[in-house]
Amino acid sequence: MAWFLYLLCFVWVAVGAFYILYTSRARELLDWFAEDANLKVWGGGIILVGVLILVSSFWSQIVWFLFLLGLLATAKGVFFLFGPEDTVKALIRSWLQVSDNAIRLWGIIAIVAAMAILSWI
Repeated sequence: MAWFLYLLCFVWVAVGAFYILYTSRARELLDWFAEDANLKVWGGGIILVGVLILVSSFWSQIVWFLFLLGLLATAKGVFFLFGPEDTVKALIRSWLQVSDNAIRLWGIIAIVAAMAILSWI
């Protein structure tokens, strides 16, 4: 399951760099997600990724951090899947009301988290 952690880190670095370098495009993509995405499909995908993080956490040197991330991702997926659609969309829209600097900050956090996980594999 270490392969999944490597893949996860690669994706987080790519997404973080995209958020930092192409903030306006990232905001457009996130706006599309908030308006047009099928939340049930995304919820199922997020649950799958969360469970994979839970399982693969035992292949790292710091199990508790990845286990916590897996639990949070799984909870988010369950909320997307079973929560009232209006509430979920309102929450996503509130996440999108942040400034461009906040989106860049999330990109930096994603890259730092990915590098930390890579160092713990």
